Amino acid sequence: MKILIQHRHYKNEISGVLTYINSIIPELEARGIEVKTISTKQDNIAKWFSYIAWADIVHMNSNDLSFTLLCKALQKKIIIKYHYCLYQSTHTNYEPMKLTQRLKTEFKQTLPKGNYPLKWKLHTFVKWARLLTRLSTALLADYHTACSNFLGESSAFPWSVDTIYNPIEIKLKNQLKTKENLSNPYKFIFVGRLAKDKGVDILLKAARILQDENKEFQITIIGDGGQFEELKQLTSDLEIANKVNFLGKLPQKEVLLQVQDALALIAPSRWQDPAPYVVQEASSVQTCSIVSKMGGLPEVAGPHGIFFENEDVEGLAKCMRYCLDNPDEAINRGFLSSQYVAEKFSAAIAATRLLEICRELTPKALVTTSDP
Repeated sequence: MKILIQHRHYKNEISGVLTYINSIIPELEARGIEVKTISTKQDNIAKWFSYIAWADIVHMNSNDLSFTLLCKALQKKIIIKYHYCLYQSTHTNYEPMKLTQRLKTEFKQTLPKGNYPLKWKLHTFVKWARLLTRLSTALLADYHTACSNFLGESSAFPWSVDTIYNPIEIKLKNQLKTKENLSNPYKFIFVGRLAKDKGVDILLKAARILQDENKEFQITIIGDGGQFEELKQLTSDLEIANKVNFLGKLPQKEVLLQVQDALALIAPSRWQDPAPYVVQEASSVQTCSIVSKMGGLPEVAGPHGIFFENEDVEGLAKCMRYCLDNPDEAINRGFLSSQYVAEKFSAAIAATRLLEICRELTPKALVTTSDP
């Protein structure tokens, strides 16, 4: 079988989509599957045509309508995987709706206010065009998958959306984490974009509560973004500069070492994050996660994560306090989380499910495989 995998990224771009693709390719090739990848952002139309014509089946990882139309013109089956929320109206406040309700909600939310400048009002038509493109691509796809159950459900489609989790490799299977391995005082860590939707300010305010209780701890913040200076100023205003280290953007290997050294990772997102890799990465190095109950965060963190309500500063402080008062329990949760992701988020499981779908759609295609 020949599988063409499509995405919309540059070759060396840091992206969860590319991480997913690069994880499953070795698994597919080990089972005798021929695989090619194509970037519809970087590669030209001639290459699109050549690769689509070559493939038995196309696995898309973005809502690229032009590419979809070419696949259908060449009579190729499409398995699409959704990695991001389709609707702006699900970004912060989400409740289950049927497709017609979701579209009405989306329409109302994207309507411009009366006092908006003309260019902002005109941009509304751009938003509607993008939504129409996403929905048209979805209608043309033959099979639908998503990177989390939450994302599949939030799409509100009248058809089913299967879940193929983004896989992650567990590299520390035989090395148990102990208190002696950790920084002293214990460290909490945030990794990601420094933007309002990531909720770093919630973490800093929770840190102030713990400082007032004379708790000993440190916070490490890794990443960059538009809120960098604002967050540094907030750290100063809260008088917790002695507790917080901003490390900026780091290479992935250094990030994992920092996460491994932490008592817990904190993901205080105030948006419906569909399936954040950073939580899986924390689990892969036996670090437990404290996450807000938003989007796919609880799903990816699993049963051994620690949860708090969105925007609840006191709730986050309570979770952090629990870890500081019970470090052995936090470490054990990290170990159990590593087992959870090893069982649920392996590349082998993702590749197996993808091939099962391929067989359903192209039963006559030759499949040489040694599935476990």
